[in-house]
Amino acid sequence: MSENGPYNQPPQNPYGGGDNSGGQPPYGAPNTGGQPGYGAPTGPGQGFPGPEQQMYGGGQPPYGGGPGYPQPQPQQPQGGGKAGLWVVIGGGAIIVVLVIAVVVMLVTNGSDGTTVASPPEGTPSASVEETAVDDEPAPEPDTDAAPTGEPPYSVPTEPCDAFTEQVVADFLVTDGGSKSVRDENSYCDTLDATPPEGNAPAGYASFEIDYQTPYSAADSVEAASTQFQDTIAQITGESEYSTLYDAENVEESKEVELGDEAHLIVTKYDFVGDLIPQAVLLVRTANMNIQITYQLHPSFTGDDSPEDLVLPDNIEEIMVNAGADALAVVGT
Repeated sequence: MSENGPYNQPPQNPYGGGDNSGGQPPYGAPNTGGQPGYGAPTGPGQGFPGPEQQMYGGGQPPYGGGPGYPQPQPQQPQGGGKAGLWVVIGGGAIIVVLVIAVVVMLVTNGSDGTTVASPPEGTPSASVEETAVDDEPAPEPDTDAAPTGEPPYSVPTEPCDAFTEQVVADFLVTDGGSKSVRDENSYCDTLDATPPEGNAPAGYASFEIDYQTPYSAADSVEAASTQFQDTIAQITGESEYSTLYDAENVEESKEVELGDEAHLIVTKYDFVGDLIPQAVLLVRTANMNIQITYQLHPSFTGDDSPEDLVLPDNIEEIMVNAGADALAVVGT
């Protein structure tokens, strides 16, 4: 038996003496394995407490300290507060930049930087494009329009070419018109035009462009001029052949500048016993006569009266425009 007991154990020295290769480490010594000693660090692989870890789990060191007992280190303030403050400041700066960018985009209207002035209070919110369209004046009649080619002329084989976009818009034509072509006469007409503003929508309007050369001598300028004057007398009610017209119903009869000679007449036409408004423009160029006729008709149901039908205020302008477009078809 050894002097340490019957089990041949190494001597135990709880006060730090001798060789302690097992069991508890001495007081204050590093713990390299086994049970942690009193006040020894418990982290893996640690021999001594770090800067933020105190001996004795935060208790008081022995009186007077000593080389085996490091002095407690002051705790450093955590950086979480400052980091959070910088995050808030950075986020606020980003929001301010975004707001400024949106304001700049709205002021410049997202274009090349041209500032768009805000309209005064109480003004309509119509766009610039709409205002420009509304204020755009209607095109002036082209009184210098002329036929194609040289006289004598034959009647056009495509009279509906005179139904230009401007004519269709001015007279509210809703179809392409129908044509008829003969040796001394060709025309394009429609019964499917919408009445102008101020009339009952249930009614309708008719529009016709008629080309004629003299029956007796198709190439004669003199015969064409005589036919031109006879037609004026008939529509103004001054001819013995004016069975459908009355001089008392003539509202306007005047010369206009177009072709070799032109005449505009606004009157009433006897349509199956009803007097309806009618505008007629007569144009002559060399041996060719052109007649443009525009009429308004009441509805077939009788809901409106012929006396209530009114021609548009700009009837002279749109009739002369149509005459210029019709003149341009001559000789094609």
